[in-house]
Amino acid sequence: MHALPAALLATFGCPVGTCWVLWQELKVRSKGAPLTREIQQWARNAGVKNVEKIRLTYAKVIPLPAPMFVRKHLDQRGFPSTDIAGLALRYGIYLEEGTPLNGSVIRHELIHTRQYQRMGSVIGFLWLYLYQCLTRGYYDCDLEKEARKDSEEP
Repeated sequence: MHALPAALLATFGCPVGTCWVLWQELKVRSKGAPLTREIQQWARNAGVKNVEKIRLTYAKVIPLPAPMFVRKHLDQRGFPSTDIAGLALRYGIYLEEGTPLNGSVIRHELIHTRQYQRMGSVIGFLWLYLYQCLTRGYYDCDLEKEARKDSEEP
C-alpha cells in the first residue's frame, strides 16, 4: 500500500474519521428535509430500514474531511472528491445543489445507507468501503458497484 492510501485509511477509518461522519450526519439530520413518500417507498423496496430517520440537505460543495488541494490530488488518482453529486453519512445525505430529489443520485446514496445498516456501524462501513476503494479503485469497489447497480431505473 502506498503512503497516501495508508494515510487516508488511517484518517477516514479511525475513530477520528468515524467521529467526522457522525458529526456531519448529525448536522444533516438536524437541518435536513425528510425523504419524499415516493423515495421512502423506493428505499423500503430496496431494503433500506428506518427510512423515516433519513434526512437530506443540499450543499454547494459537499464536505469531506480533507482540504481542497488533497481532494484534487485524490481526483487525479481516480478517487472522486471535488465534483461529487452526493454523500451518504448513514442517515444523513448531502446532495449537490440542483440534484433532483427523485433521481439516480439519491437512490445511489440510499443504497449506501443500506450498506451502513448491513455493516452494523459507521466504522464497519468506512473500513470496508475505504479498503475496497484503496485496493481496487473507486469504480471497482464492490460497494460502489452495488450502489450503481441497485440504483438503476427499473
